[in-house]
Amino acid sequence: MLPRVFITATGALGATCRVEGEDGHHYARVLRVKPGEQLVAAMRDGPWLAQITEVSANGVQLRLEAPYRSAEPTASVTLVQGVAKGDKMETVIQKCTEIGAASFIAYQAQRSVVRLQAKADSKLLRWHKVAREAAMQSQRDRVPEISYAQNLVELCRMLKQDDVEQILVLDEAEEATGLVSALTRVNSATAKRALLIGPEGGWSEAERDVLRRLERTTLITLGPRILRTETAGAAALAVTLAHFGDMGG
Repeated sequence: MLPRVFITATGALGATCRVEGEDGHHYARVLRVKPGEQLVAAMRDGPWLAQITEVSANGVQLRLEAPYRSAEPTASVTLVQGVAKGDKMETVIQKCTEIGAASFIAYQAQRSVVRLQAKADSKLLRWHKVAREAAMQSQRDRVPEISYAQNLVELCRMLKQDDVEQILVLDEAEEATGLVSALTRVNSATAKRALLIGPEGGWSEAERDVLRRLERTTLITLGPRILRTETAGAAALAVTLAHFGDMGG
């Protein structure tokens, strides 16, 4: 498996680019790569096979040799996670980035124990770093975006703005409709979806009432077992991607 680096530029055959900063130090000083070695450069237009042409004290220079196969899922799924306590948010972002989440929204749910308002910016920076490291490790072509919704009104606005075509709300009170059954109602891999996961205390009745009235929304169950908040999103995301053939067929 070739190492991977994310570069915020568009690729072109034979083009050269430099990798500096933290990534450049990692390759030059920690991995101690040599000219002639290959890696994958994940560019704005997709991944490229690249050869290292020069190594300096603070970075490496690459030459793009050929487009590389994509590792991104066909299905685009945004994971909306009710803000959870401790390091659970980092766990969710790490694992669900590895599985294939397209993006994340950290939602300040009514029953969230932790209130993020004053430190949302610093948390988002930390979570982005977690997502980036997970994306590199799992051979993703892009780093998922992470946003913060400080209330339900803002969350609804963000979902509408993103043109989400199916909103799936995991709800422990739901017993009739399962995830796979709901997915077949909008049985298109290219449709944008959002999976909504409540915090440790679940959804409030007020949130449940608003969510069930949202256009294109279905309340769903993952079965009779009650999953922890940090487990539910990963399980639902894996089932969703597997349904559309994004987990190996």
